[in-house]
Amino acid sequence: MHQITRKMMAEFIGTFGLIFFGGGAAAMGKPLIDIALANGLAIMIAAYVFGDISGGIVNPAVTLGGAIAGKISWRDAGMYMIAQVFGGIAAGFALLAVLHGQVGHLGATTINTDLISVPDGFILEALGTFFLTTTALHTAMSDRAGNAAPLAIGFTLVMIVTFMGPLTGASVNPARTLGPAVAGDYYPHIWVYLIATPLGGLVAGFLYKFMQEGKADMHFREALEQGDVE
Repeated sequence: MHQITRKMMAEFIGTFGLIFFGGGAAAMGKPLIDIALANGLAIMIAAYVFGDISGGIVNPAVTLGGAIAGKISWRDAGMYMIAQVFGGIAAGFALLAVLHGQVGHLGATTINTDLISVPDGFILEALGTFFLTTTALHTAMSDRAGNAAPLAIGFTLVMIVTFMGPLTGASVNPARTLGPAVAGDYYPHIWVYLIATPLGGLVAGFLYKFMQEGKADMHFREALEQGDVE
């Protein structure tokens, strides 16, 4: 099987698992901590299982950040995003079949306008995606933290869902929003998620590049001061 096909299959399956279990927990109206753990454990398991194949990114916004940071080729990033979106939509229809209808809108993410405004929801989703992408870039995508990298990513998502869940549904992932929305034909505020989450990933990618370039410059100056560079 061609390498890119294996990578796309890994991203499809990983994203399917994230939306099926994370969205399913939300659809069933589980306690917030249960929903947070379902999402965090799903992304953690995807990273452990598929880390050596595709990275187990399972998020188009994080994939975008990785491409901007130079951690993923643009060709692979485009294919990953396609697989992730289709994985999310497939999971949405699987939930529709398993739950025998649109129970809890299949865990669709919407902004709770009783608590926050739509612009506030936009900011929260962008910030949440920024921090999730930053964690992935500085751990798994940088070959740092070793086997603990998926733990860092998983617990970052748990943190985000615990805070943002009651406010925006804590999507921080276009595939997470699209899956239940398409399957359930339920689209309130969908533009917020489809713009804010890639924006968060984009900013994280550019900031990572800036910080890494600064680190390289610092190491060069240190080497120059020590006389190691001619």
